Amino acid sequence: MRRSLGSLLAVSCLVLATVPASADVVTVDSILTAQKAGAPVGGMIALVNDPANTVGMSAGDLATLRQAGVSEKVIAAVWARVPAPAPTAVPLVPDDARLVDLVSLTKSGIAETIVVEQVRQDGRAYNLSVNDLLYLKQNNIAESTIVALMATSAGAPAVPVVAGKTAAPAGITFDDLVMKNSFMKKNRPGRLVMQGDTLAWTDGNDPKENFEFKATGLEKVWFTCQARSPENFCYQINFQIVKGGHYRFQDFNRESGSNSAVLKVMDAMRAHFPQLTYAPPES
Repeated sequence: MRRSLGSLLAVSCLVLATVPASADVVTVDSILTAQKAGAPVGGMIALVNDPANTVGMSAGDLATLRQAGVSEKVIAAVWARVPAPAPTAVPLVPDDARLVDLVSLTKSGIAETIVVEQVRQDGRAYNLSVNDLLYLKQNNIAESTIVALMATSAGAPAVPVVAGKTAAPAGITFDDLVMKNSFMKKNRPGRLVMQGDTLAWTDGNDPKENFEFKATGLEKVWFTCQARSPENFCYQINFQIVKGGHYRFQDFNRESGSNSAVLKVMDAMRAHFPQLTYAPPES
């Protein structure tokens, strides 16, 4: 009887040696150590279930315990306390499959301004659903791109069409512009007026500097942009006349960080003269 009691006390001491006196992390090693010490199944389950302890094991560690011959009851207790993996957001699939390519384009490192310009040049309508908006949000697409996409929707004001061609505007004035001249000549503030297929420059200082040119005679139109974080800043619109001059108009408020004036000109050009060539922005 004394020998039996002595053996139990020895086993108990070994078990207690594996059980921390204070809060601890139960690991594969601590369970295997307790098992090698001859700890009873109930003692190991108590070790695992002790609310003061945490279980530092994953689902993969259960196979290690099973291979070592640990009781299934102990393994079940461990599994019950293994922390659940953090839920992973299920990637959304957009209703408009074209948005997948747009997201890929953005994640490739291309500047947001260029992506927006591509959307405008594409000429196709995007009727974004709630799911599409969530998809764009999940992929961190900038608000400027989303706004550009929404502007193409069928719900946007339609541009009148006559005989299969876009009708010329009755008259649109673009203020807050500066005509960029050569190095030797001073830049001149003024405004552009779009009347039919004619663009007329009204000089802010000298009427003798006024001139006009035909939109239908343009070889190409494009932006000049400045690299900055997080996206490029397009501050100048350029007009290249077929076998003729090159006109450059900068936003008057460029230095204060505004480019709304040149964006307005480009939007109007695209709306009323979609047949023109719109070249990629240059830096």
